[in-house]
Amino acid sequence: MTVDPPVTPFQSLAGEPDPFGDLPHGKPYQAEVPLTAFSSEREMADRVLARLPPWFTIQREVTGQHCSGRRLRIDAIIRPRQAHLWRNPNVALGVEFKMVPKCASIGDYTRWIAQAVDYTHVEWPGHGRLMILTCPGAASWLGAGIDHDSRAVMVARRLAGQLGVGELVLRWSYGLALLLNGEHVWSERHGISRGQHWGLTLKSGSR
Repeated sequence: MTVDPPVTPFQSLAGEPDPFGDLPHGKPYQAEVPLTAFSSEREMADRVLARLPPWFTIQREVTGQHCSGRRLRIDAIIRPRQAHLWRNPNVALGVEFKMVPKCASIGDYTRWIAQAVDYTHVEWPGHGRLMILTCPGAASWLGAGIDHDSRAVMVARRLAGQLGVGELVLRWSYGLALLLNGEHVWSERHGISRGQHWGLTLKSGSR
């Protein structure tokens, strides 16, 4: 799918090239660009979400009720502006931002995923239960130097996907991209991909 560039000027988040320009060189096409240059989670959320309005409506700081009765708040809920082009025209996705520790451990990663899974069991006003995207991608927390296409990361991403957790990541040539099971649902460069074929609704019981 060909995507028209937004009207507003492109602003890089981490030195990545404009996803609406020619295909870049210098790094692998799908290389994930770390989102580590921000002073706070708030700054990261503001900068990342500022790139999405041409394609998504955004609700910030949304509070809902967990199945335990506890009230939980998520950083954002996004919904495609052209939702009729998606497999599920009622699709909406939660987004939770987290600063990656400099020396992230397996414990940091599993707690981050557990928090995101908790959010999949929340009734969000006007939406019900939603799939949740971690930003940056929680799989990047598995440690510096790990190949993001390795089998371990692939298994981590697919298990998270089965639990209703995807990723909002920055890729070298795609720009911002929504991933589920490690596959592109949408990206700035290519627009809707798996989102045309996947309903992006939570599942229970047999898969």
